[in-house]
Amino acid sequence: MCAIGRMPAGTAGKAHHRTDRTGNPVRGEQGRTDCGSKRGRNSFLSTPLTPIAQGNLVVDTYDGNGINVITRENYEFLRDSYFNYARLLQTEAVHTPGNSIGEGIARLYDEMNALVGDNLNVNIEQEKGRLFFRLWKSHQWGSYTLYYFPVKFLESLNPVLRRIAVTFLHKLMRANGIGTFLDDDDTEYMFEMLSEDDGTDSQDRKNQLKLLDSYRNGKIRKLLKKVESKSYYKNLPKALESYAPQNGFEQPLIDAMKRGLPFLTPERGIMQYGYDAFYSENPDFYPMHLEQQIRVVYDTEDVVSEYLVDYYNCYSRETYDITPVSVCDLSPETKELFRMDDYPEQFFKWADQFINIVY
Repeated sequence: MCAIGRMPAGTAGKAHHRTDRTGNPVRGEQGRTDCGSKRGRNSFLSTPLTPIAQGNLVVDTYDGNGINVITRENYEFLRDSYFNYARLLQTEAVHTPGNSIGEGIARLYDEMNALVGDNLNVNIEQEKGRLFFRLWKSHQWGSYTLYYFPVKFLESLNPVLRRIAVTFLHKLMRANGIGTFLDDDDTEYMFEMLSEDDGTDSQDRKNQLKLLDSYRNGKIRKLLKKVESKSYYKNLPKALESYAPQNGFEQPLIDAMKRGLPFLTPERGIMQYGYDAFYSENPDFYPMHLEQQIRVVYDTEDVVSEYLVDYYNCYSRETYDITPVSVCDLSPETKELFRMDDYPEQFFKWADQFINIVY
């Protein structure tokens, strides 16, 4: 699995990393330009050069008319949410109204930020013109920089175990929103670029063109599509339990799939944790989404995966990674404090073991 491990920068063919994800959970050093996601642009809070809070902030709507979110109704909703959460914390809260609604909202943000403390983050979001506080906290990433699940190992399995493994991977993908790269917008461009003559040895070039043809129209594409769409067993736990491993590879593979069964029926799949807490409306570089960091590939060490890793290395230096985040949206009727599960941590811990077995 050396092709995509967390390695020191500068090692050829490896995925580089700028800072440890666990050491920078709120990405405070990566050019935070907005306090909210695409549903909650609140630049009146995050623009330090503006001496006076904005009197209005118009957000886009589907009908193109726009909605001003700096309203008394939104101010009172945020204020009441703030006091309600303070009551849940059993903490006395004080709010100082501003000279305008915009200034009052800006002060409420600072007051809420102080209320929740350093171990929790707060954004102001908006949906359909309604402003609300969103509390959020990042989960810990795993050992690998990129979680690429290879499926090449399926070709070496006997028909029974292959159907079991295909079913397992299919259910894992469906439950967690994991896809392949085949449907990416720039996949065909990647194939065309890799097909160009780069002056390599003629035999190496023939092998590469043969590999690319397999990705486009051959057995590799069929295998990736099969894993994406096929499920042979309705009762997968029973199939795993009844299968008798035949060699030293099959036993750890079966054990890993058994340990992975909880990840086939989660309350929230891993992609549902992909909240962009630092959204910027017109960034120079878009962030690296979870779909680009967690995906199914054919082989982690062929030229196509090398391209995907190089792409990640190139763009991740210019932007930031979206990593799993738990959120809690507040209202005046919120009845419980922010809490987070450990699903992403458990998912990565298991994925470290599984990928290490099958790569």
